[in-house]
Amino acid sequence: MHQPPHSSLTSLLQSAEDARLFAWTGEFRDRRVEQMYRQSRLDPSRRLLQACGLAATAAFCLLLVRDYLVHGYGQTFFFFVLVRGLGLAVGILFQYLVQRLNDVQMLDVVAGIGMATLTTLTFMTWMISAPPALSAGSLVFAYLLVFYLLVPCSARLTLSNAIYVSLGMAGLAIFWLPFRAESMVGLALFALIGNPLGFAGMRQIKLERRRNYMAREEARRVTEALSLARQESRRRSEYQAWALDALPVGVMLFHPDGTIHTINRRAAELLALPPGALNPGDSHDALLRFLAQRRDFGDVELSDMRYHIDRLIRGTAGTAAARHTPTGKVLEFTIGRLPDRSVAVTIFDATERYALNRRLRHAVEVAGDGFVIYDAQDRIAICSSRFAALYGLTSEQAIGMTFEELVQRGYDRGVFSRDEKDQGAAASVALGRRRIPERMVEVRTNAGEWFLVHERVTPSGDLVVVRTNITARRRMEDELRRAKEEAERALAELRGAQANLILAEKMASLGSLVAGMSHEISTPLGIGVTAASHLAEEIGQLTGRFRDDQLRRSDLEGFIETATEATRIMQGNLARAARLIQAFKQVAADQSTDDLRLFDIGEYLHEIMLSLAPALRGTEHTVEIDCPAKLMIRNRPGALGQIITNLVMNTLQHAFDDGARPGRIWIGVSQPREGRILVEFRDNGRGIAAADLPRVFDPFFTTRRGTGGTGLGLHIVYNLVSQVLGGTIAVSSREDEGTRFTINFPQDVSA
Repeated sequence: MHQPPHSSLTSLLQSAEDARLFAWTGEFRDRRVEQMYRQSRLDPSRRLLQACGLAATAAFCLLLVRDYLVHGYGQTFFFFVLVRGLGLAVGILFQYLVQRLNDVQMLDVVAGIGMATLTTLTFMTWMISAPPALSAGSLVFAYLLVFYLLVPCSARLTLSNAIYVSLGMAGLAIFWLPFRAESMVGLALFALIGNPLGFAGMRQIKLERRRNYMAREEARRVTEALSLARQESRRRSEYQAWALDALPVGVMLFHPDGTIHTINRRAAELLALPPGALNPGDSHDALLRFLAQRRDFGDVELSDMRYHIDRLIRGTAGTAAARHTPTGKVLEFTIGRLPDRSVAVTIFDATERYALNRRLRHAVEVAGDGFVIYDAQDRIAICSSRFAALYGLTSEQAIGMTFEELVQRGYDRGVFSRDEKDQGAAASVALGRRRIPERMVEVRTNAGEWFLVHERVTPSGDLVVVRTNITARRRMEDELRRAKEEAERALAELRGAQANLILAEKMASLGSLVAGMSHEISTPLGIGVTAASHLAEEIGQLTGRFRDDQLRRSDLEGFIETATEATRIMQGNLARAARLIQAFKQVAADQSTDDLRLFDIGEYLHEIMLSLAPALRGTEHTVEIDCPAKLMIRNRPGALGQIITNLVMNTLQHAFDDGARPGRIWIGVSQPREGRILVEFRDNGRGIAAADLPRVFDPFFTTRRGTGGTGLGLHIVYNLVSQVLGGTIAVSSREDEGTRFTINFPQDVSA
């Protein structure tokens, strides 16, 4: 009988599936899948192994009775007792291990060892007393079937124990047991029949069990998927209901036949529907009649409601707004059709928005000198009356006009100039319009008024324009500009006068230096002239005595002494005058030329003090200089000389003005770090008042204005230090404790 075609195809597909999934032993090809399957059958396998172990242990105990009945009490029975006792111990240990193990791989190992131990103990009993050939063959056949069909072990372990049983039986039969040839054939037949039969049964059992396992797993997955799908469906329905109730707008859903599907909580609140007034399944016409009977929207009849709803459904109207009489709220209704032809109605509470629109209209009217909003098409959407009045329009007339139309009307009415080059023309507003998010432009009308136009582009594409009249501000700016120009001119003149005063102060200082130096030089020169005159008289007297032959030895000795003394006086005073002139020449040249050169700062400070000797003469004040030897700097010596001179003169004028006690000036030079020079100028004078200390470097600040002070000495010092030497200057002082100036500048200003 032929099978139907579809049955053959099913068998072919089943065979292909078996070859892909299962190995030749009937187990899964994938080791991980096989391990998962074996682990899932851990408890049934444990129970089956316990049953097999218990049966084997019981059989050993029963066989012990059989051994006693067959062999009686003797040496043979004693050996049997030892073997059966060993089997009982192994059985107890087997039961304990099977009960404790939770890993399927270890359970396989224990099962394999148990089978091998059972076989070994059986072979030992055969070696004690040979059984009949038929009994041995039947037992081998039974062992093979039990191992293959009952023991839940991996196929490899089962095959290993089956091979051990077969080979062990054959070895005993050949080399130990006294079996005849026909008995050997019987044993071989039992082994040859038991192995293929047991392996085929084992493979079929394993295949069926694994197919059932796959079917159960698939069914479980399908069941779980269906359960999850149902739960998700219920959850989605609950979420939808919860989401509809949580919406801030009212929502009503209607089936395609017009019956109510859902009314959320917000819709019931907005329409003031009592509980149970409308339920799912009611007709939408029942809702309209209910609202019309209660006069919820004033005098609107049922036919009017149907008319407006029909317009909304057809799309001829976007929204419909009406005031709900019981609550006093303004409600907006929007209707749309869903893809399944059902209808969705949204209800929005627009009360605050309508109130906000009213407030916005009032705010627009009082917003500056003009307010307007252009939509994305550059048409006026909102306009204040002040903005429209500039063009001779009302706000209602201006709404809807484009920007070009409005500017053209401004040209036609002569509000703005048509000259594109006029900065204040309306054309300047059009340039760059909407190119930047926000800008401010000043516009001038032909009447001379100025307006500040503030434009801002909103994210929706609208253009907000605020116009403010700034005519008064522009006039004030013009006045401020003129005042600023006049102030700048006055400041320039003042700076010129200040520069002249500073130059005059420097020249006066230099003139004072010249006058003092002249007086200082005149003394040694006068002494030298007097000595020379006296020497000339002595020479004349000596010459007269020589001519009159009255020259005596004592006269010649006296002349020699006089000439020697006069020469010494002339040399000393002329050398002093030469030093003064040299110092004056160097200091004066440095202060007049201000050239950059390399010099020894210690020697230069001594030259400056030498040039200031006339100012210090006649006083008891002393000057001390503390400077390392051969300290060379590259800077402008004239500026340094002017600084030290001004500080010394300022000290003599202000610190030691009372002359009550002799003063001390100390000038110290050091190198705080490589490349920097630190000059400290200290005195022990009267000090500077705390209120005057922050202003000592200010120009024209002096405490001796009535006695000839100009207030430029320390200002010149500050400018020379900061601008010429490239350094900094700081001052610290306390009243009656002296003053300290600290000057820090580079050793090489060119670097």
